[in-house]
Amino acid sequence: MTATKLSVIAFFIGLTLQTAIANPALAPAQQSPTAASSAASKKPDPQANPKQSLPNPDFFGIYHAGDGVTPPKLILPVEPEFSEKARKKKIGGNCVVSLIVATNGTATDIHVVKSIADTVSKKDREAAFTLDQQAVKAVAQYRFTPATYRDTPVPYRLNVEVNFQIF
Repeated sequence: MTATKLSVIAFFIGLTLQTAIANPALAPAQQSPTAASSAASKKPDPQANPKQSLPNPDFFGIYHAGDGVTPPKLILPVEPEFSEKARKKKIGGNCVVSLIVATNGTATDIHVVKSIADTVSKKDREAAFTLDQQAVKAVAQYRFTPATYRDTPVPYRLNVEVNFQIF
């Protein structure tokens, strides 16, 4: 190599070292692997603790358990009705329904999270879906005392398990 090329390379190496000494955050590649991993380990990892609570409120303004939030209480439960199709085929089971308890205590944004149709054969799925619909219809009529945060009613995400037993 020529002297010019060597001086340019030495200049860039010197500039990189000066930058790393002056501001180590700008040169993470210059840090040792253990230093880089210890800096990264200080950040909370949501995958490391799956039971870590969700932030209150979440991105949509909905509250969850924890952080001083008092959950809603069911004051008016409604029993779901068996559909004729499910009764004829003697289908039963548990359906999990997700909902938001609004600040006035009513159920909104109701949808099935775990369907009874997932547990039956393909030929019985249509009848099982009718039970899911009955569960949604019943949960829509539930009334709650609303969840509170600092003594103020807040919307709250809740899962409800609806059990259909045939006798």
